[in-house]
Amino acid sequence: MSYDLMVFEPNDAPREKDAFLDWYDEQTKWSEGQSNDHPSKTTPNLAAWYDDIRRDFPNMNGPDAYGPAQDEDNPRSTGYMIGKSVIYADFRWSEAEAAYATVRALAVKHSVGFFNVSAIDGEIWFPSTEHTPDKTEILGLTLTLEGQQAFTTPSIALTEAAVDWLRPAGGPGFLLLENDASEDYVQVGGGREAYIVEWREYANEGFRHWVAGRSGNDTKREIKIAGNGTHFLGKANERLSNANVKDILGAFARGTSKPQEFVWRDITAQFAVGSSPDTSKPWWQFWR
Repeated sequence: MSYDLMVFEPNDAPREKDAFLDWYDEQTKWSEGQSNDHPSKTTPNLAAWYDDIRRDFPNMNGPDAYGPAQDEDNPRSTGYMIGKSVIYADFRWSEAEAAYATVRALAVKHSVGFFNVSAIDGEIWFPSTEHTPDKTEILGLTLTLEGQQAFTTPSIALTEAAVDWLRPAGGPGFLLLENDASEDYVQVGGGREAYIVEWREYANEGFRHWVAGRSGNDTKREIKIAGNGTHFLGKANERLSNANVKDILGAFARGTSKPQEFVWRDITAQFAVGSSPDTSKPWWQFWR
């Protein structure tokens, strides 16, 4: 049994879930009357995605198959079915984590949709239609989502997509965007239009740590933001939207200071000020 993922042309696919799944069923009948092993038969964006993915996961069949894929012991050899509007890939389960990260990152890069076929209630992701985020890779950053392989040199586009991927039920439930040199970071918990964001900066053998909030809102009442099997504590004004989170992560990724349209509650005293980064930064234990 394989680990299956699919990318698709977002302009050809319905966005409503049930309609999408019906469309998926039709696409995977492979009844288009053409060969399903050549990228010339698909859209330009899907063909570009395929050209990139097969460098890491070579095709085991068809005209693009080459030496490494034909080695039965190569765990990255992958089967691809190429349609007019979709590319379906079946990976080995031993490569599931790497395949998932690579497929999603390249879907962002090439502006194609993503469907996690093998998951129960699998994620369906469409690129943004509201704006075109910067796809330039940013050196010196690492993006990590709960339980997944880290992305090095993420672009603004990939960082924004990662916010969309957060899900309080089923996960990932939080992410971390970190500066590799300074070890400063921003961490986000939640999903589905309810998020909490923390920003940490290191200096002079210590650090400062803030929680982002919206100005002019309730700063006293305690709330809980749902995560993947947990919750994150904050104030009522610290419940942020998807767009709020993307603005904050964008500022951090570009190397600018904390956006001043937000209020920043300093919670440094809750941590051991001056302790080493290794002991003072348990970001995977987001809840305090």
